Amino acid sequence: MEEIIDDNKVIENDNDLEPEYKYNFINRPWDDRSIKSKVCLVALLIAIFTATMACVINNFVMHYRSFNSATNLNSEINCFRIKLNEYPFVARIHSLSSKKLICVGAVVSQTSVLASGVCVQNGPILAYMGSNANSRCKKGFLLEIIDYVKHDGIVSKRLVLLSSQENTAECAVPIRIGSTLDWKSKVQIIGRSSNVGWTLTRQLVSLTDKYFKIPYKNVNKHRMFCTKHLARCPVKAGDLLIQRGFLFGLATTSVQIKRNTKACFANLTAVRGELDDLNLGINFESVAIARTNLSKT
Repeated sequence: MEEIIDDNKVIENDNDLEPEYKYNFINRPWDDRSIKSKVCLVALLIAIFTATMACVINNFVMHYRSFNSATNLNSEINCFRIKLNEYPFVARIHSLSSKKLICVGAVVSQTSVLASGVCVQNGPILAYMGSNANSRCKKGFLLEIIDYVKHDGIVSKRLVLLSSQENTAECAVPIRIGSTLDWKSKVQIIGRSSNVGWTLTRQLVSLTDKYFKIPYKNVNKHRMFCTKHLARCPVKAGDLLIQRGFLFGLATTSVQIKRNTKACFANLTAVRGELDDLNLGINFESVAIARTNLSKT
């Protein structure tokens, strides 16, 4: 005879079984814990709290230090600023796309600007020179033609001659490249200002002697010279070195404010032949006249 099973009774019995809840170290009630478990839990909470507070304090300290160092740096920098139109042979070179100031260059002919090789690493460039009160100068000049000049006295290993299809005579006056330095006289470093606007920086410094040590590797010291007694003003790559109204060099690399820091410059007389061969109307100081004038001083 077939046995009849009451399914409803089985289901009812299954529902009467309550699932067994198992506690772990985290969710076990406090009163059910042993002394050892309570000590471990308190130690864990203290460790988490300590680690969290350490992260918060560390972030606060790092933020304060960065703010404080930036404040100190700003207080240390003391650049003498001049207007761009006071030096009509200087061009402020900007990226055409971002309008960001890259470096400064020297106007060496009515259509050309001489600059460091680092100035052309950001695509097409625009040069501003003269006074921003002049609408033509304010528009800037697009420098579309690039001629490279090898120079192993500069970190970038090259200078660039940037030329425009437009004449800059309305805004700029070309500077001649000097031939003979007066090692006993001071020189001017004309650089780019960090300020927004048509400004430059200027500092008067001394030349080191001819037998100087250079702080750079892979550069030819015989095709460069260095300056000392820098002001509290950084020198940027491509800044101009001027003496007696002539252009003698471009900064080899950027130099920040440090004690006993020297700034070195690529000697432009070393590439006089290469610049002359480009036939762009670049003028040079007469060697004979320069030596005669120096002998009188």
